[in-house]
Amino acid sequence: MEKQKGTIGLGKVIGFGMGGMFGYGFQLMVTGYFLMYFMTDVAGFDAGLAAGINSGVQIIKLVSMLFSGVIIDSINFKSGKYRTWCLVAGVLLGVFFPATFFYYNLPVGVYVVVFLIIVSLQFIAYNVGWTAMRAAIGSIAKNQADLVNLNTSAQTCGTLSSTIFGYIYMPLLGVSLWAGTKNAYGWMAAIFGVIIIIGSFYLYNLVGKLQTTEVEAKSQKGPGFFEMFKALKGPMIPYFISYVLAAASSVFYSTLLVYYTNYVLMDPVASGKSLTWNAIAGFVGCLATPYLTKFMSKKTVHIIGMVGSAIGYACLAKWGSSSTAFIVIRALINVIGCASTVCMSALCNDIADKFEMQGQEAPRAMLQGLAGATTRVGLTIATPIASFALAAIGYKAGVTFTPEMIKSMVTLIAVIPSGICVLAALCMLFYHVDEKEIEEYNVKKHAQN
Repeated sequence: MEKQKGTIGLGKVIGFGMGGMFGYGFQLMVTGYFLMYFMTDVAGFDAGLAAGINSGVQIIKLVSMLFSGVIIDSINFKSGKYRTWCLVAGVLLGVFFPATFFYYNLPVGVYVVVFLIIVSLQFIAYNVGWTAMRAAIGSIAKNQADLVNLNTSAQTCGTLSSTIFGYIYMPLLGVSLWAGTKNAYGWMAAIFGVIIIIGSFYLYNLVGKLQTTEVEAKSQKGPGFFEMFKALKGPMIPYFISYVLAAASSVFYSTLLVYYTNYVLMDPVASGKSLTWNAIAGFVGCLATPYLTKFMSKKTVHIIGMVGSAIGYACLAKWGSSSTAFIVIRALINVIGCASTVCMSALCNDIADKFEMQGQEAPRAMLQGLAGATTRVGLTIATPIASFALAAIGYKAGVTFTPEMIKSMVTLIAVIPSGICVLAALCMLFYHVDEKEIEEYNVKKHAQN
């Protein structure tokens, strides 16, 4: 079968990722690594209180992700539904994201309510924008090559901003100290917020130029919220659980990273270096995936990735007491972990093809929605556990770490993620989809068309 060529120029393909996920990537990095730290060490919330807040907003993050399609489909714009939601959500994210990290001199009870509202609005804006971008791809892509190119651009540009973040966040924090230590994180986030807003306007214009149909601007009734869960059957069940656990292992680690580098390694700069090398390792893992899938199934790549990650985390517990060893081991984990993650969309499409082969309805959009929700479910599970575990080992802002606390922190950041990765690998043993059969089916299907 002749390989299709993309109809959208390289510059516009890159522009799509730069206008969207490039800016969103900065938001992911700041909230993922500093939200809990900001609450305890800047806002001054008790560790237990901060853990409770973190738990609540993660639930909001999950529910808003599942409802994002319903939100988008409920309101139409003459300028185009998806492109306009990309703009609206991007502007709201650019405002509420930095607003989360500014310090407000309020009574604790009032501050907690204000903080919870702002951070919740930030996550809702992110999820609606993320979904709108994926939906916009369907309105501008003319063939499968366009779909692949635009999705690849989004993922690559998100990884690029993660790489850049590792280099620039410490200098930006240093510059932002002119506003005082309590507002430094806010001004750093404000710079990234401006990037998100500018990118949203660019994306709005770009999608408008590339759209060849007005169908997406018309009223369309999307699937009901609970209909989505009807797609959670057969091989989708072990797939979903495995990727939830994979996401949870990564989130658990990232929540505790700053605490580990600050109080165990005694090297705050190590967190930035780790983020940078993790992103570079992610590029390597992504580039290696197409070659790996030539010799083994996507399922096997994922299982090997999870087992390899588990071994890597175990090595982290054994030899991760120095900054250099910690950074190197975590980067190696990211290489194999990213190769595993890249297979997610392809595996999800395989499941849809299997349903179709069996004469069942193949709800591809809902399956992809469930696949996208795995990260949010992982966040919902892992973040509160990590937060409450931090409180359980006796952490308080400014506390002097004892040898017992250091040992507990090592267990939290290395041993627990290792066990989670093992469970993720075991779940996929129950996933049964014959990839060769799927490939033959697709060849016949496209030949008929």
